[in-house]
Amino acid sequence: MDILLQKIQDGDEKGFKEFYDLQFFKLYQFAYSFVHSREISEEIVNDVFLNLWLKKDRLSTINNIQVYLYISIKNGCLNYLRKNNLSLPVSIDDLSVDHFPMVPDPEFLLSQRELQQQIREAIEQLPSRCRLIFKMVKEDGLSYKEVAAILEISIKTVDSQLCLALKKLAAILQPINI
Repeated sequence: MDILLQKIQDGDEKGFKEFYDLQFFKLYQFAYSFVHSREISEEIVNDVFLNLWLKKDRLSTINNIQVYLYISIKNGCLNYLRKNNLSLPVSIDDLSVDHFPMVPDPEFLLSQRELQQQIREAIEQLPSRCRLIFKMVKEDGLSYKEVAAILEISIKTVDSQLCLALKKLAAILQPINI
């Protein structure tokens, strides 16, 4: 990722496009959990990336690009909700996280459809906080510390919520013998 960030800083549009493609989907899902609109989520993510490109000469001042992007998305969503007089989430418990599966191989999808559906249903049964933290750590690959910084909670809370999510998923999925 450091190589891509250096390319962006050097003004390489292909490097920027590659970075955008790597990051877009997970940031889009995160934005969607706030605004519940595909179009608005996409617009917010694209605005964040536009600002990133416009400020590419200052990329070296960003300590952790992942945390920076997630916080920028969160702030963009909250600004959109405020501007449009929509209800702001009081806490992360109020966020609704939808699971958008991303399986690029259609043949794999067909052969694993039932299992995929059971896993998605199990994830949907998780409480909203567990679901959001599970997605950010397990699907988006963020560290506990990064998730804690983005959601403004303690690392211990991230750990306990992820443990709770994994226990609940194990209990739900146990009967189907994965």
